[in-house]
Amino acid sequence: MELIPRKAWLLLTATWAVTIFYFSTAPYSATTSARLLSADLDRLSISILPQDSALLNELLRKSTHLAEYAILAMLLYNVLKPVENPFWSPRAAFWALVISGCYSVTDELHQYFVPGRHASFSDCVIDSTGALLGLFVLSKAMAGMRRKPTDSWDNP
Repeated sequence: MELIPRKAWLLLTATWAVTIFYFSTAPYSATTSARLLSADLDRLSISILPQDSALLNELLRKSTHLAEYAILAMLLYNVLKPVENPFWSPRAAFWALVISGCYSVTDELHQYFVPGRHASFSDCVIDSTGALLGLFVLSKAMAGMRRKPTDSWDNP
């Protein structure tokens, strides 16, 4: 029996995909995040040079891309994995990565039509890298859960 039913994974995945789509709208543009970052730095009494602020904003935005798609790929994996196989499924991981990459392309196309946003191939690469990293972390976590309690790093 599944710990979390497939329908619940599907609902979570769809909700997350809608969240990503929503974050691609005008209110979440680079200009808006730069303004929010500046306000937060002011509140914390941290002053940095304008070019450093722009770099920090860009790093935070790209890190968000990585995290968004890492989560999406992990959710997709749980939708796609075979119920009868509680361990790692390379096939499910492959399709989770492909679907995440395809969703990234549609997200960038959506941004092309949003005023104040732009489409970027490099963002698709970052998104797909995030999906790959998410699946890597998930595979390692699942491998760790599969190990027997008597396994140890000290005993080869």
